[in-house]
Amino acid sequence: MFGWCGVLTALVLSCSESDSEPQTCTLIGCNNELTVELTAEEWVPGEYVVSITQAERSFDCRFEKASSSAGGQAGQSQNEAWGVAHGCAQTAGDPLESRDLPEIIGLGEAVTIRTINPTERVPVAVRRDGATLLDVELTPTYTKSYPNGKACDAASPCLNASETLMLPEEA
Repeated sequence: MFGWCGVLTALVLSCSESDSEPQTCTLIGCNNELTVELTAEEWVPGEYVVSITQAERSFDCRFEKASSSAGGQAGQSQNEAWGVAHGCAQTAGDPLESRDLPEIIGLGEAVTIRTINPTERVPVAVRRDGATLLDVELTPTYTKSYPNGKACDAASPCLNASETLMLPEEA
């Protein structure tokens, strides 16, 4: 009888010990991102500047909507049938590494800009040839993901959101 008690005690202890073992977490990384897609009924040719402010830093992303006969310039990202993306530059705040700057990832019927390290409120202004077309403050709803498992990433999940802004029609 004493033998069965020993076996039973060992089984109970082994179960409780395995539950208390620390979980091994992988090191899968992710970017916290906000994607802003700009759309318009009709894109008017001109030079566009999208100003984005996040966490006391400001950025200007520039692109050009070409007229139907214009082409792009060498060394610039472009959709020749549509226009040229000149890229994004930081305009205020503590300097970031170039890899952390917003970037234009789509250029065409919709213009898509991706930013990392998003914040709760994101002021966005769109200008064409110096005239303000849109000036809004986004309050994105971020989805959380846990690439290493919820237990490992609970304190800092990956945050991602997407917002679509429609530019006003021409007057």
